[in-house]
Amino acid sequence: GPERTDAIGMEAGIEKAFWNTGGRLSASVFSGAAKIKISPIWGFPESFYQNQLNLTYLHPLLKNRDGFLDKLQHSLKQYDVDFAEVQALEKQEDFLTMASGKFLDWVLLTEQAQIMNERKKLSEDELIRTKRKRSANLVDEVDVLRAEDAVQIAEQNRVLIQAHWKALQAELAILSNNEAIKEQIPDFNVFEVQALPSIEDATTKIKTASRLLNTIDIRIQQMDVLRKGNEEIYKPDLSVFAQMNTKKLDEDVPGSLKMDKYDVAFGLSLQVPLGRRTAKHQIQKHKLQIEQLKIQKNEIELSLVSALTNLMIQINELEAVLTLNKQQIESARKKTEEELKLYNQGRGSLTFVILSRDGEENAKLIYTQNAVQYHKLIIQYRSLMDELI
Repeated sequence: GPERTDAIGMEAGIEKAFWNTGGRLSASVFSGAAKIKISPIWGFPESFYQNQLNLTYLHPLLKNRDGFLDKLQHSLKQYDVDFAEVQALEKQEDFLTMASGKFLDWVLLTEQAQIMNERKKLSEDELIRTKRKRSANLVDEVDVLRAEDAVQIAEQNRVLIQAHWKALQAELAILSNNEAIKEQIPDFNVFEVQALPSIEDATTKIKTASRLLNTIDIRIQQMDVLRKGNEEIYKPDLSVFAQMNTKKLDEDVPGSLKMDKYDVAFGLSLQVPLGRRTAKHQIQKHKLQIEQLKIQKNEIELSLVSALTNLMIQINELEAVLTLNKQQIESARKKTEEELKLYNQGRGSLTFVILSRDGEENAKLIYTQNAVQYHKLIIQYRSLMDELI
């Protein structure tokens, strides 16, 4: 061999990965020069130059077949994106559920204010009639005091409700980022009953379309892809390759640039990993995590179905209660009419008239409160079924 060799070289290359196949196409260029110190009797030149171009294609047959590993990280990140999108929708729906509840409270206060205004007007009319009767000595002074007290109570209730109404209006304006609400009143038919599917149909739908269950499915799919990725990493690496290069080694630079010497090679490459204990533990870990997620999904599904059944039973029962409330209002109205007739005929007491009107007012308030509660349950149902968005 030579006593001394001084060499310098430079190599540059590029590689293209094909995601659909997992193949690799690479191209490289090498340029180098060398000086050797060797006895002339061997006939070797003292210096030479070499240039070479390489082109290689490698196609996997086992590991990374169809580009599975190339696409793995992208696939895992896509599951994170899908999960984040579902969570964002859930947060929006939670906000809408909260805001809808406050809106219904605003509707309730509007209805209560209207009832109180009617009650105050009736009390004022009754006070005027009572004063006329007192002037004609048809009633005692205590009846006038009772009528005045009824007016004052009605006014106090009206002012209190109006204060709550304005406060809730301002809160809704801030929540919705809409100052125009401060100049508006709610427009909603709180006494309208909505048609809902049967409990069986709703249960089937929530099991198949629940966003919350969908998030668990996304995590299960992601974990399964991760498990397959670990299995793929530790597969034997069997690849077929084709390689071609052109090169030239010459004593001067111009001669080495011709690169008219060609090599072509085809073959199989096999690499078998040993000691797969860690890989097996990782794969087993992912399988256990998938089973845990499936158990968690079943628990959430039971919770959703339980909550749904509870809501729909309450909604159905409240519909029956609302029917009874309407009958109670009609009964209270007729009672007030009769008490007023007796009082006008001098056979009754103003106390009974006031009590009867209070009873009629309370019946209307209870009907309104139950109607608002009914629609709050409807909002909860829509939220649970992912129907608000």
